[in-house]
Amino acid sequence: MAAGALQRSKQHQLYEMRKSIELLSDGLRLRGWLDLPEGIGRHPLAILVHGFGGLKEWTLPELASALSTAGIASLWFDPRNFGDSDGLPRDEVDHLGRLRDLQNAFTYATTLEQIDPERIGLWGTSLGGRDVLATAAVDRRVKAVVAQTPVIHWVELSGARMAGYGDDLDQFHGELAEDRKRQYLGEEASYVPFAREWDKPKHEFLDTLSQEEARNYTGRITLQSYAPTVLTDITPLISRVAPTPIQFIIAKDDPVPGQRQAFKAAQEPKSMVEVEGHHFSVYTSSKAAAITAAKEWFVDQLLHST
Repeated sequence: MAAGALQRSKQHQLYEMRKSIELLSDGLRLRGWLDLPEGIGRHPLAILVHGFGGLKEWTLPELASALSTAGIASLWFDPRNFGDSDGLPRDEVDHLGRLRDLQNAFTYATTLEQIDPERIGLWGTSLGGRDVLATAAVDRRVKAVVAQTPVIHWVELSGARMAGYGDDLDQFHGELAEDRKRQYLGEEASYVPFAREWDKPKHEFLDTLSQEEARNYTGRITLQSYAPTVLTDITPLISRVAPTPIQFIIAKDDPVPGQRQAFKAAQEPKSMVEVEGHHFSVYTSSKAAAITAAKEWFVDQLLHST
């Protein structure tokens, strides 16, 4: 069989094992996929959570494929307000809602006959890294965690800059208040570009997306997505994750603050893997290394651990 035909055959087999799923969270239908490895019986599972504005088509299918070949199932979905999932306003990051969605997805997974409810781990990247750490700190059902380039501190000034207000926090807060008022009166939410002109790493990643991967990408995000959140700093939660094993995957040149301090605050068992590059390199030049590290961690903690 020619190499191209063999690759298409393998892809066909993969899609045969990928099932569309729907789960409920706060009355919203969240839509995503479930990948199952070959073999009968109940499988360990990793629930995968993308970052700020990330969609289920971005990188996660590749990670799921790697886990499936190792004997681990994967479940992932568009967060509320994004992609194929329900929720309004569209394209709004709901910080607290993301945590509820993750716990509800966990509960949904425990009802699946193909999944071993005692062997479920969490993987999250960027803002999803924050989410899985915060969830594992309060939910003892979690058996293993991978936090990839996690957002540990939600920095107010960074939110203002990403929203287009520079260092003018007064104007930023004023616009947030006006936007809330307009929405209360029935008007549409205010939107800003998802990728600013100066954000070269984000643009480089977006440029790698295929037409299928970008099918739900709108190029916008609500202004309220950048509003301050009570999840300002999750460092105090990190020590509470133990005895659940934690792996941090960190990019050497990632400017996101607090990651190494958070790892230091974590209790054993824990592991850190460093990959080359910056915050978005784990989706591009360092993607293979990051996927391998996560796969090996879950194999150790969900397949081989007793």
